[in-house]
Amino acid sequence: MKNTYNLEFKLFFRSTSAWIGILVLLVTGFAGLYFGKTFIDKQNRAIEKAAVLQQKNTQNNVKHFGNDIGLFFFHNKFSMANVPQPWAAFANGQRDVNPYLISATMLALEGQLYDTEISNPVSLLFGNMDLSFVFIYLFPLVIIALVYNLIAEERESGIWPLLKSQTNQLSKLIWKKFMVRMVTIYLTSIVLFLAALIFLHLPIDQNLFAVTAITWLYLAFWFAVSFFVVSLSKSSSYNASVLVAMWVLLCVVLPASLNLALTQRYSVPEALQNVINQREGYHEKWDMPKEVTMKPFFEHYPQLKQYPFPADETFSWFWYYGMQQMGDDQAFESRKSVAQKLKLRQHFTSIAALFLPTVQTQLGIDEVAGTDLNAHLAFQEAYRSFHEKTRLQFYPAIFLEHGIETTKVSSTKLEAFTPDTIKDWTRLASLSLLTILFLTLTLRNLREIQIVK
Repeated sequence: MKNTYNLEFKLFFRSTSAWIGILVLLVTGFAGLYFGKTFIDKQNRAIEKAAVLQQKNTQNNVKHFGNDIGLFFFHNKFSMANVPQPWAAFANGQRDVNPYLISATMLALEGQLYDTEISNPVSLLFGNMDLSFVFIYLFPLVIIALVYNLIAEERESGIWPLLKSQTNQLSKLIWKKFMVRMVTIYLTSIVLFLAALIFLHLPIDQNLFAVTAITWLYLAFWFAVSFFVVSLSKSSSYNASVLVAMWVLLCVVLPASLNLALTQRYSVPEALQNVINQREGYHEKWDMPKEVTMKPFFEHYPQLKQYPFPADETFSWFWYYGMQQMGDDQAFESRKSVAQKLKLRQHFTSIAALFLPTVQTQLGIDEVAGTDLNAHLAFQEAYRSFHEKTRLQFYPAIFLEHGIETTKVSSTKLEAFTPDTIKDWTRLASLSLLTILFLTLTLRNLREIQIVK
């Protein structure tokens, strides 16, 4: 048995296509590690600069507006960063399209929350290459290239009748050929995982186990699909055409169709309405009696009634910040609708992904890396809580018109948000069932084989 495997390995590695496939995976894998790490390093540097600028800008604002505390907080921004986790360099996820740094003043928040840096739309279209991309999209193509002619090559070269005449265990011989290719691909993946551990400084923990498990199951799924098609005992051109078509379907067509269906089923017109509601919520207050603003404001913050409100003054920062808060309050329902729609999108995607291994694997890895949509929504909610806390901290000094030196605002620093990583083990069950299904069909075909049609 051992000698048979040694012979199969020798025959396999005599093929130039085998070496090319392995080389392509290694080169693109190392490139994915480099580009993924470079992308996250760039974000980390931006976060470090933002931390420095936070204090520098605060000091400048104290210098220029320190005599008017209300005007100071009108200009001064408070920042929070969605700090990337170590696995974010492995799978960049949605960090290239969603803001990872939010800076806002104490004015109405909803209009500031979606301000982000200007990005080149072409670069956003192409996305960023990382190691997860190589595993999800390129590994299946190499698996197809190595497996598609597993049986057909013997038949088309005329060797098959000779093999059939010399053994009655053709199915075992086919399994050995298949296992040689499978071991080669998994050894290549181990090399890339070891490189990721070293180059990205990844901790050896449950996250490593989760990413490895879902990735290896995904590769097993593609081996099962490829072997199933091969077991139909068709021509090599037929096998290649069917497998490439399945790759295009599972990796391109169905994910794009799912995205289109989500856009149509869960459109978010509330996003525009949210901005309109917020702007109307505070702009219209300029032409209304102050009671229209202050009554709901004190209902929202009853603890602030203790501070004297200068009702006789034409303008006061007390009223102005209350008016800003009313803008956010008026947009509250539309904001909830937007968040609900996005959560429904994520839920629908998770259900659909049970039948789409490519999407399932991408979601699973992004969840572990903390780079998925749920992590971004959690970041936004964290900033809303931080913004609320900041306002309540400085409102008393503003309303009492204390000096800026009493607030200790110069000590405020950039807040760091760390997303919770999710390990949804049901993804492993879904991939396992699909893999077992194709392997079962393959075994049935092989039993029928002693393979001559």
